[in-house]
Amino acid sequence: MTRTRKLVAFVLLVAVVAVSVLTAALATDNTETYAYLPDHSVYYYDVAEGYAWAHREIDTLSVAGVIQGRGDHLFYPREAITRADFIVMLDRAYGMSDALDSGMIDSQGSFTDVPETAYYSEAVTAAKAFGIATGTTDGRFLPSQNMTRQDAMVFLKRTLDRTQLSLQSGSLNAFSDAAQVADYAREAISSLTAAGVIAGTDGKLNPRANVTRAEIAVMLYRATHLTAVAGGAQYEDRDDIVNICVGAQHYCDVVIENYDPAVHYGELMRYSSLRQENGVTYITLEQNQEIDRTVTYQNGVFTFNDPDQGEGATVSYPAAANCIAVDVTQPYHQLDHPVSTGSIYNYCYPSIENGEVTVIYYTRP
Repeated sequence: MTRTRKLVAFVLLVAVVAVSVLTAALATDNTETYAYLPDHSVYYYDVAEGYAWAHREIDTLSVAGVIQGRGDHLFYPREAITRADFIVMLDRAYGMSDALDSGMIDSQGSFTDVPETAYYSEAVTAAKAFGIATGTTDGRFLPSQNMTRQDAMVFLKRTLDRTQLSLQSGSLNAFSDAAQVADYAREAISSLTAAGVIAGTDGKLNPRANVTRAEIAVMLYRATHLTAVAGGAQYEDRDDIVNICVGAQHYCDVVIENYDPAVHYGELMRYSSLRQENGVTYITLEQNQEIDRTVTYQNGVFTFNDPDQGEGATVSYPAAANCIAVDVTQPYHQLDHPVSTGSIYNYCYPSIENGEVTVIYYTRP
């Protein structure tokens, strides 16, 4: 079984677990229950403004364990990736080394410049056995060399060729720099563009440029979300699929059941249904809600300002026994306990179930 299936299964398992945690809450009358749709990475400080094209993909693959940050909640999205690290990501997504360990394929040995003790040794050895990783004529792999975009596409296409998916050939005529694509990479790149895995930037492929960590995340996300259709596998970029946070739970690849292209889906939104069916998580989203309340939290009771009732009006609710407080800024994270708004957190907004605050969302200045 390919790791493509394992990746999809693992991502959905996260969603299933998250939904099961909320089963009791979802069975009640959730008249004011809210989900947060992040416009930035949930995990990394440096995947924010300017990465609307990649933050959801980066977070989804982080949950699946395919990609990792460098500690301190940093991903370094602009950084080039080495050939060794790219093969490691491919292995995590598709399980090549698992197949090698199980005896499903015979080892062909490794490369002369890949030490057995290297963290990438098993992945590179497996990739060589599958014919995915190739090296120089003198038997080197050049693991520390930066990966070019066209070489990344070649390795990815070879990987997909060893799954049950088939890709159709396409054309590179739409790209102004198509002539810069090396002959050995043309077939792979044309197939990946036809499948929607590669879209280019400003009409260019930039085949000889180093591929960045953010670009790799998007490529791998699309490749692991290909759907078999007549004529070849295809990636569909769907606006009705989002990542959401409900309290401390993070859900990936959630389908908006009542999707309306005229609605802005982002930040805090009220939801009326959250369910999981056949491995897919669905949500029904209602109106947007600004995180615009101030609160005093004392002795387990929240006292919010209530502008809907007039200037100076307040309303109080007790905290549920398992009340969750979260900071929606980067990185999105759970607080040790609820707090009053003030110098650290300017505003908040609660999810209320059966007259109790179950989740409260805070924003910083």
